[in-house]
Amino acid sequence: MNTKKTTYHHGNLREVLISSALEILKEGTLQDLSLRALARKAGVSQTAPYRHFEDKEALIVVLIQEGSMILQNNMIEISETSDDPIKQLIDMGVGYYDFSQEHPAHFRLMFGGSLEDKEKHAHLFEQEKKGYDVLEAVVGKCLLQSEVKDLSPQMVRLSCWAHVHGLASLILNDVMNEDVPKGDNKRSVVREVISFYTRSIFEK
Repeated sequence: MNTKKTTYHHGNLREVLISSALEILKEGTLQDLSLRALARKAGVSQTAPYRHFEDKEALIVVLIQEGSMILQNNMIEISETSDDPIKQLIDMGVGYYDFSQEHPAHFRLMFGGSLEDKEKHAHLFEQEKKGYDVLEAVVGKCLLQSEVKDLSPQMVRLSCWAHVHGLASLILNDVMNEDVPKGDNKRSVVREVISFYTRSIFEK
């Protein structure tokens, strides 16, 4: 594993530790992440990480919170760029894919079952729900202007999320299948696939 140290200045230890943790996860797996490995990566003493994180689980919680906030803010910003709810939904799907590419460590932690006792961290679900509420609002607008009246809003939300998340995960994990987009044009292919799926729901 690359042992390049993140620059540390007095007063920014927490930021350095978070950045170092993300580097470890980008280069390896969750099993490679420990507070001892984190100290080595950051170039600080073995006890330094404990000033901010009680244990590895506490660090993971902070990283999930950070990722959820980034994704939530992205979804809110994207939802405000157009008056057409179907376009909003498509753009949000592409934005979700962009998040998986730009923040792969956050993405894997958020949706990879990184925490054994989720009930212990109920506040994480409250944060995630804020992002899901944005999706709920946009899907509601799509249904209002759609001629398809027999669709369940809950099922539409779940199917849209599952579709986009599955596509993002396939590409992020570089699945060896000729149908999975690769190369420089994969983002444009992602938009085409999401657009096709979304419009097939609402534009009958």
